[in-house]
Amino acid sequence: MRLSKRRRPGVPLLNMTPMIDVVFLLLIFFMTVSQVSQINRERLQLPKEKGDVEQQASVITLNVTADGRAIVSGREVSVARVLRIVVDQLDRLGNDPSRLTLVIRADERSDSTTVNQLVAGMAELQLQRVRIAVEAADG
Repeated sequence: MRLSKRRRPGVPLLNMTPMIDVVFLLLIFFMTVSQVSQINRERLQLPKEKGDVEQQASVITLNVTADGRAIVSGREVSVARVLRIVVDQLDRLGNDPSRLTLVIRADERSDSTTVNQLVAGMAELQLQRVRIAVEAADG
């Protein structure tokens, strides 16, 4: 019995260029997302309190530094500007204060004046979900 002597086609070449392009695009995407999520997390020394609930996703995260400066999305803003940001966000949510959460991350070394002004302003806007972030204490 004689077998066919046809040549078998060689191993097909795999073009790696599109795969490399996709990998680089994913790398750039995740680097960008990582940087944006870090903007909302200023380096603050939070007060330590006992608790078991991690910070939930919120619409607005406000950082108050040790010297009393308010920072939203990496930019220093005044208390009046924070209130304006909240009002704008409430307008986008149909003026329903129950749909908006504000997380205040205040440095434990800071004066409470800024935090008190912010909480008073949120009370005037009838914002019910104002959270003050703390670091979970050991124990």
